[in-house]
Order: sequence, then C-alpha cells, then structure tokens
Amino acid sequence: MVQNEEIKVIDGDTFRKMCYGALNKLKDQQSYIDSLNVFPVPDGDTGTNMLLTFQEAVENIDQSNSNRIDNLTKALSKGALMGARGNSGVILSQLLRGFSEANKYNKTMENADLIKSLSEASRIAYQGVLRPVEGTILTVARKAARRAEKLKNAENIEELLKKVIKTAHKALNKTPDQLPELKEAGVVDAGGQGYLTILEGMLAGLTGKEEITKETTVKKETKEEVEDLKYGYCTQTLINVADKDVNIDEIKNDIEQFGDSLMVVGDEEIIKIHIHTNHPGIILEYALKTGSLRDINIDNMKLQNADMREKSEMRQKEEYEKLKDEKIEDFDDKLIKNPKTEKLNRETGIIAVAKGKGIKNILMELGVDLIIDGGQSMNPSTNDFVDAINEIKQDKIIILPNNKNIISAAQQASSISDKNIKVVTTKAIPEAIAALLVFNDNDELSKIKTAMEEETTSVKTIEITYAVKDSNVNGFEIKEEDVIGIVDGTIKAVGDTELEVVNDVINEVWDDEDLITIYYGDGADEKEASKIKKTFQEKSSNAEIEIYEGGQPLYPYIISME
Repeated sequence: MVQNEEIKVIDGDTFRKMCYGALNKLKDQQSYIDSLNVFPVPDGDTGTNMLLTFQEAVENIDQSNSNRIDNLTKALSKGALMGARGNSGVILSQLLRGFSEANKYNKTMENADLIKSLSEASRIAYQGVLRPVEGTILTVARKAARRAEKLKNAENIEELLKKVIKTAHKALNKTPDQLPELKEAGVVDAGGQGYLTILEGMLAGLTGKEEITKETTVKKETKEEVEDLKYGYCTQTLINVADKDVNIDEIKNDIEQFGDSLMVVGDEEIIKIHIHTNHPGIILEYALKTGSLRDINIDNMKLQNADMREKSEMRQKEEYEKLKDEKIEDFDDKLIKNPKTEKLNRETGIIAVAKGKGIKNILMELGVDLIIDGGQSMNPSTNDFVDAINEIKQDKIIILPNNKNIISAAQQASSISDKNIKVVTTKAIPEAIAALLVFNDNDELSKIKTAMEEETTSVKTIEITYAVKDSNVNGFEIKEEDVIGIVDGTIKAVGDTELEVVNDVINEVWDDEDLITIYYGDGADEKEASKIKKTFQEKSSNAEIEIYEGGQPLYPYIISME
C-alpha cells in the first residue's frame, strides 16, 4: 500500500493486514499488558489470554479463501469464540462477534461500516457480561464507539481510526478513577490496554507504515524487541501540595504530551503522578514547581520487560518438566479420562479443570468423568471445553471450572453446545470437592447445579503463593517473591515465609471451623504441612484435620476450611 494514499475502502487484503497488524502489536505488548494485572499472583494474565484468543481468530482467517469482509469478519469472530481464554479473551470474542454482526453482506468496509462495527462490538460485549463494571475494557470500547459515531463526516478511514484511538487512550487513562483497585495499584485497566493495542495495530496494518504480513506475527520474541516500546520509563512521584491551590485536571493536561498511561490522583494534601515517558526529568521538574516531592520512583520498562519475559520462559520450562512426570491416563495433551466412571451408567457427566496429579486423582475418585488439564496461569480455551463436552458420552453435563478466570470460557462453550450443560461456578478446588460430595445423579440438572453451588458457600479457601511482581493491593505493599495468603480471592496476609503467612491468615479468618483439609503442592512436603496442621490444632482440639498431596504447581498450599 502506498503511504499517504487516502484510504476510503477496506477490502479483504487490507482487512487481513489490519488483523496481522493487531496480532503483531499484541505480541509486542503482551508482557506489558500482563504487568498491568492488579493481582500479583501467577494467573491467566490478560495480555497472554487476549493474544492467544486473537491468534486463534487470525488463524481462522488464514483458513478462509474468501476476500469478502463479511466472510472474513465472521471467520475472525468464530476463531475468537473457540479460542477464547480467560475473562478478557471471552470479552474480546464478544467484541469481535459484534464486529462481524455489523458487516453481514458487506463485500468491503467503508467509514459508515467501521463506525457501525465499533458500535456493535461495544453493544454485544456489554450484553455478554452479567454485571458490567466501569473502568474496564467495556468502558474503553464504549467510549471509542461513541467517538466513532460522531465522525460520520471523517474524510477517510485513517483519520477515523486515529481519532477513535485518541479517545480510547483518554478513556483508558481514566480507568483508575473508576476502579479503586486500579488507583491503589497505580495502573490502567489491562483489558482496556489490550483493546487499545488492537486498535493501534489495526491502524498500522491499514496504513502500511509497518511491513506486516502473516509471517511477522509468528516470530519469536527476543530481548531486543522490547526496545520498540514507545516510552521507556515508568515515572512515579508523590507531591506534597498542602496549603496550595492545585488543580488535578490542569496537571493532567500539562503533562499528558510527555507520555501515556498517565494517572494523576490525590486530595488537598498529596497528589500522585504516574506516567510512562521518555523524559522523566521533565516530569520531575514540573512536579517540583507544584510542591515538594517524595517517594520518587523511575523504572526502566525496557529492562523490566526483558527480565519479565526471561522469567516467564523459565516458568514455562519448569511447568513443562513437571507435566512430563505426570502419569495419569492421558487421553491427549489436554483431556484426562476417568476409567472408573466410564463403566458407570450415569445420566450426568462431570467435567472439571485441574492441575496436579494428586488433585486430579482426588477429583476422579469423587466421580469426575473427564479432567481438562489447566488452571491458574494455564486457562483452557472455549474450544478445550467443547472438545471435552464432545468426548463425554452423556448429554447432561456438569462443568466445574475451579477458577474465576475460567468460568466465562466454560459458559461460552456450554452456550454453543447442543447438549444440556450447567456450569457450577466453582472458583477453587476446595469448592469443587465440596460440590462433588452432594452430587446426585438422580436429580434434574438444574437442581444438581443449585445443590452443588449452595454447598460451595460453606467452604473457605486459603491459597498460599508467591508474588510475581511488586504491587499495592488491598492495603498491602507487596514486593516480588513475597509470600501471599489469599482467602476466597482476597489477599489477607503478606510475609517472608509460608508458615508465617498461614498463621496470619488463620488468625484473620478463623471461625471455629470443624473440618480442615490441607493440600500441599510442588515445593512443599508433608512434614511442612504437618506444622500447619499443628497451628490449626492450637485453634481447636476438636477440628478434624486431613493432609493430602495435591501436587498443584504455583501454590505450595491450598487449604479448605468448613
């Protein structure tokens, strides 16, 4: 494509380049988007899940021989639907479904079609979320769509996209003002950043200012690639402005030209500035004119990203080595069949997601028919659930996701299957175990789901893990490699040792429970677990306490309290 050419129509070849551009941009920004996740735990991070989802979408386009926009957007939507991973991936798949719905019967795409596409993307994504929250990807997509609707007279598509991206950027920078947890952590919304990245990549593919082809999207990331970051320094400082008349909006307007991911928050005494910039000195000089400074922090993001990628690669290698040692009867790389339940003539099949040999064996002993290998940091896709559903012989199926970031993909798979499926919204393994104990195959499926979900409310889940980055969450100032104690998804304690954190958590949440189950994972052993058992015995001499080898990665201890 010739540069400076006025682009008024998007044909099939151009749309493909736009999709490659978005995928390439997501690959470049994957680590950065992951780093925006508020929770500092090993997780199915937003950048990774959005990248894998969009990658499936683009691969589906590659299989299409059509050059029509309606066929290509439909292929993009179908690929994202089946490849969706995590909550962010499912929302992205809904955005792309809206994009496809807007382009039915379109051979090409013009300004009006693109405007309609962005509007439909936002509308359908909002519809797909039960309780939409502002300050997320949904907000960024809605603000971008509203801006597009006011640009009906834009001269060309490039101008339209540039103005939409500018608005999306502003909406993203306001997300910390809409979600307290983002403001506390000093970050913008990760999903919103991912959506902005896709729009920016599409613009790059549209204009041809980068040579973007299918091949460039599959290159291996290297340390040198982080040099492509637009802004290299994460700059933060607190400004003491007591007794001064300072306007936060004026500060934002004055310094937004020097970078992105800008956040300016505070009150009449203290203001916090956070910005990604190439000129940290200018930011600090400006801040000095506003008040006295403290807690100045300047991080070289290029070095941070390189280090983060190295650590990510190491974790993946370690995970692979652990997987090689598991000898449970593998159906294939992802699905593990239970040979015992195959012989039963049950009306209802059960699918669960799990990691760790011991955990998997416990679930199968309790009647799970098929296990999808995955969980924290390894979120199964919609297609993984579809494969599992098709493999189950029964037409009535219960699914136990066992992770809050996996529930949406399970629900999406159930919605496109012809079988009768109910997703029991388990967020942790102890909830799944409690639910399985009240499973009654003779009940109607809806009654089974209700009974199982009611039983999960009687369980408290304690998870012990290690922080993968510095963060401020729930009033805790967390440093990388700190031990974290999480209770039902909320951080309750931070410390130096696992036993110290367990003790702090128990003191925080103990409520005379009478059944305690300790599952120890990789990096822990029964001897150490026995010390935790002793701590519980000191709380109650009547409590029944059991210890099992779970073998779960990333979490040395998972503890169930009932």
